[in-house]
This record gives sequence, structure tokens and C-alpha cells, in this order.
Amino acid sequence: MTRVQRNLGETPRITLAIAALLYAFSIVLIDIAPFFIGIYVDYLNLSLSQAGFVQTVDQAGGVLGAITGFFLMPRIIWRNIIIVASVVATAANVVTAMADSYAMLLAVRFVSGFGVVLVTTVSACILARSLMPDRVFGIGLAVAMILSAVAVWLLDWLRVDYGYAVSLGSGAIWLGAGLVLSFLLPRSIGGPRDNADAVGAEAEGMDSLALDRSALDRSAMGRSALIALGLFGISVNVVYGYVERIGIANGLDQSGIASALALGYIFSALGSLVPTIFGAMGGRLKWIALTTIIFIATLYGLYAANTVALYTLAFAVYASVWNMGLTYYMSLIAENDPQHKYTRAMYIVNVAAQSVGPAIAASLLTGAPLTIIFVIAPVPALIAAVLIFTVARRTRNTVRAEALSS
Repeated sequence: MTRVQRNLGETPRITLAIAALLYAFSIVLIDIAPFFIGIYVDYLNLSLSQAGFVQTVDQAGGVLGAITGFFLMPRIIWRNIIIVASVVATAANVVTAMADSYAMLLAVRFVSGFGVVLVTTVSACILARSLMPDRVFGIGLAVAMILSAVAVWLLDWLRVDYGYAVSLGSGAIWLGAGLVLSFLLPRSIGGPRDNADAVGAEAEGMDSLALDRSALDRSAMGRSALIALGLFGISVNVVYGYVERIGIANGLDQSGIASALALGYIFSALGSLVPTIFGAMGGRLKWIALTTIIFIATLYGLYAANTVALYTLAFAVYASVWNMGLTYYMSLIAENDPQHKYTRAMYIVNVAAQSVGPAIAASLLTGAPLTIIFVIAPVPALIAAVLIFTVARRTRNTVRAEALSS
């Protein structure tokens, strides 16, 4: 079946470029979250468990933002959603710099998470409309990695030269830039009319297949891919929320860790371009299997890295396979989503994983050493891969049985 490209305005390439930048700016706020945890501990004198809970609340706000996006996108022009969400998130990050109590910090980070992930959700759905979602998701994540490297250096520079408070408020820079860009999106994307036109175009592209067995198989794979995306995200985020503290436990100083992660983000941009370069060549299942294997191997690299060079390399590979996993799982969802519901739900699942992962880690760290997270982290990713391969095999067996009976 041929994928039908849905409405992207009069200049689709420009629309996709703007959406990729908006997506990247919002991802930056997720990527610098581990440094916020360190600042919460050092500046606000929170315990590591309390700081981890702030991150969980931040992502809980993101879950609400993603759910809000799911229901608003069929009803409201997407540009308007992104503009309002960017204003809310920018303001929340400015206020974060002024937070003087634990309760206030929890409140403003919840609001920030809501706005940031609402932007991420809508921009990701724009990218999913491309004829080649693997490639555009890869570009968006590669740009996010480069900008995240800049953000890490900026965060450390502001902390040293201007203090912790200014450093905490630096997220407003990226969100403000996204706010300006959002005005350049076409008005034709999103809302009731766009939704009706898009469904009609998809139905026309599907012809008689829309109601047959293949449509049901696609829906089953899309649903399974959505679940697998969440499981993979949990694996990644069990570790990611404490990546800075892992470096400290390995004997690295804070500045060395900042340099390692910033350089790691830059190098990981190359790995993030793997889906852009190769697309789904050979089938996404092979890429998902490769990503899972490398991810598990990389966890040992992070655990054992006791120099800045080793930590840089381990983190670069870790971030690369994280983005490869996101790209291939999200593209698998977009290609197997006849009703376009799973695509809108991608960031409900993604951000739920970003909340659940640190929560699992925080609960484990209450009575165990930091190394426990490396024992738990691989399990959900393995379950995700097994789920996808099981559904794919079942679909192939069904098709083969029907072919033999006909």
C-alpha cells in the first residue's frame, strides 16, 4: 500500500523544516533535565529522591499536555495550539528561576512540562505526515542533539558565571525561539476541516483495502508499536534521569560530565541520522532489533566509564540508539495507523515513559545503590522488541494461512 501524504500546506518542505526545529527545541528541555536534577540538589538542597520526584512531576505535566494535544488537534488549528503552548512553557521556565520553595518548584515544572510536551506532540504529528517519517524524525532528533549540546554548555556557563537561578531559567531561551517560529506555520494544518480532508485522502489511497484484513493487521501493529514505544522509553528514562549522578559516582567532576554529555550529544547527532540515511531499508524490525542490542550493551558502557573520554563515547552511543529507537517505533506507528489515533497518542506514551522511568529509578534508589538501575533498565526494552516481533510473526502466519486456504 502507498502512503498518502496529508496536508502540509502550500510548501510542505518548509512546513516540515519548521516542525523539525520546533520538535528539536522542545526536545532540548527533556535532554537537559538531568542537569536540572543536579541543580535542584546543589542549589535548593533537595535530596536526590526529591529532585527525581520534581522530574517525575515535570513529566506528569507533559502527560497532561500530550493528552490535551490528542483531543485538541482534531478541533483546533495546530499553529494556534503551538503558539499558546509555547507562551505557557516559556513563562513557566522564567518563573522556575524564581522558585524559592519545593511546592512552587513542583507547580512551575508541572506547567512547563505541560507546555513543552504539547509543542512536542503537535510538531511530531506534523512530521508524521511526511511520506518518509523515518527520515524526518531522524533529522529532527539529530538537530535536537546538536542544540542539546549547546544547551548543556550554556547551562554550565550560566551556572558558573551568573548563578544557579539563571541557569534554571535558561530553558526559556529555546522555548522563546520556538514561539517565534510557530507563527510561520501554515494555518491550514489542523482543525475539523483538515481532519476530515486527511481521513478522506487516506481512504482514497487505501481504496478497497480500507476495510479488509490488511487494515486490521495494520491497526494491530500500530497499537503494538505504541505499547512498545512506551516500554522502550521506560528503559531509556530509568537511566537518563540520573545520567549526571552516574558520572559523579564514576569519579568524574561536574564540569567534566557537562563536557562529556555536550560532546556526546554532538556525536550522537551522527547516530540519530542513521534513520535519515538508511530509512527503513531491510525492514524496521531489523533496525529495532539492532537498536535494542546496542542499547543494552551501551548500559554497561555507562556503568563502567570512569574517564571523560569513555563517558563521552558511552553517552554518545546511548543517545544515538535512544533516538534510533524513537524514530523506528514512531515511524512504525505512523505507517500502521489507519485512523490516525495512535500517531496523536505517541507523546502521551513517550512522556508517560519519561515520568514512569525516573519514578521507578527513584523508588529503587530509596533502599539500593545507584547500580540497581542498570539491572532494571534493559527489561522493558527487551519486552518491547519481543512484542513487535511476536505481532509481526502472527501477522505473517495469518497471511500465509489465508493464502494457502484460498
